[in-house]
Amino acid sequence: MRHLPDLTAALVFVLTLAATFAAAWLGRRHAGSHGHDSLAGEKLNRWLVGLSAGAAANSGFVVTGAVGLGYSFGMHWVLLPLSWLIGDVVFWSLFPGRLNAFGRASQATTLSELLTRGLVGRGAAAVAVLCSAVVILCLGGYVSAQWLAGQKFIAGAFPVSDVGALTLFALLIVAYTGIGGFRGSVYVDSLQAVIRLLGTSLALGAVLWVAAGEREAVLHNLQAAGPGFLQLAPGGVLATLGFAAGFAAAALGFGLGQPHIVSRYLAGASPEETRAAWWIYIGFVQYTWISMTVFGVVLRGLMPHLPEPEAGLSTFFQARTSAVATGVIVADVFATIAATSNSLLVAMAQSLTHDLAPRLGLRLPLGMACVLLGAATMLLSLLCGGSVMSLALSSVSLIAAGIAPAVIAKVLHWRHDSRSLIVSVVAGIGAAATWKLLGLSTAVNEAAAGLAAGLLAIRLAAPARDSETCIPGLLRKQT
Repeated sequence: MRHLPDLTAALVFVLTLAATFAAAWLGRRHAGSHGHDSLAGEKLNRWLVGLSAGAAANSGFVVTGAVGLGYSFGMHWVLLPLSWLIGDVVFWSLFPGRLNAFGRASQATTLSELLTRGLVGRGAAAVAVLCSAVVILCLGGYVSAQWLAGQKFIAGAFPVSDVGALTLFALLIVAYTGIGGFRGSVYVDSLQAVIRLLGTSLALGAVLWVAAGEREAVLHNLQAAGPGFLQLAPGGVLATLGFAAGFAAAALGFGLGQPHIVSRYLAGASPEETRAAWWIYIGFVQYTWISMTVFGVVLRGLMPHLPEPEAGLSTFFQARTSAVATGVIVADVFATIAATSNSLLVAMAQSLTHDLAPRLGLRLPLGMACVLLGAATMLLSLLCGGSVMSLALSSVSLIAAGIAPAVIAKVLHWRHDSRSLIVSVVAGIGAAATWKLLGLSTAVNEAAAGLAAGLLAIRLAAPARDSETCIPGLLRKQT
């Protein structure tokens, strides 16, 4: 693989990096002028909610894992974003407005604060500690997946070792995360969402243009990939339905159980403004995800023997396009991976500083928490390795199974207490982990099993009477 052909591509990347730090600094300035503690005080409009949530959701999986899946297995993996769309539509129909209204009533900054609203005593403390531990551990795996994606990107674009690439990428993200805090994360994610849209359009257009000029060779290589490579449902109707149902459940759990996404809904200016972001979020996620999967499929026809399919995006641009186009795509890949890494670090740091550190008698600044968590997850990436796809999907599924049922019970006002919430978290994670260990996740994603188990557990373990304090009638009107 050749590296950047001249300084033009590197300059584009440096300019993007400068804009990223500027957005983080601007977010810090605006957060200071607002003088609020809870996320409700952020008052984000629909564009900031939709774009920042979409960029945070996109993750390095889209520019590495999605490309690799399309390249290795074909059009079947377009079903993944389409299945995700089903869960997203259900989620946006029911929950973002309710989450915002509940967050405004509870003045919550973290998921743990939201879940312990109205609970008291040791039970409330146990719920907070358990949920915070699940968030930090599961998101730690998710962040590690982003570091690996960043390593593939840096090592493919610049002449540095794998360890050096991972370290450089992680240090850059930790630096601007520490500067910007939550609002800086929102501003940076929104900027990076715009870059992602430009990069996606450029990537899809470029690969189709080059493929059109080599049509016969491309068709030959695609046919050689196997009889089912270009089929959307090669496994038949039942396998397709199981696949779709599993990932639709994962999408629903993702929307409810990912703190770095939920924080955007809690910070919306109003329930109505938050709900209005649905088409921005869904349009962004579907366009970028499907496009990158199709890019991988077409790339298989153009370059059929890539040793590292997950690095196919940067490999194609360096080998087949100009320095300017390569620079744009380098900036795009960095923006995509960085947006999620940044949001995850902030969510983990908020959980550590608001939920865990005070219970240990510690006062930990958010910036310091970001540094500590960044170093820990970077070390985890160096020790464990693995593919971006497997780490990202496993982390998403486990936290969705553990946290989403409790969030559903909370925002839909189901009868519950501390014990039933704890049982729900344990049952959801236990069911998802068991499902995966039994090998059943190849048919239906483990998030579906965990979500079902968690919801059933919270119903069975619910007290005869709701132990929570009454939620004001205004909240019910808002939802």
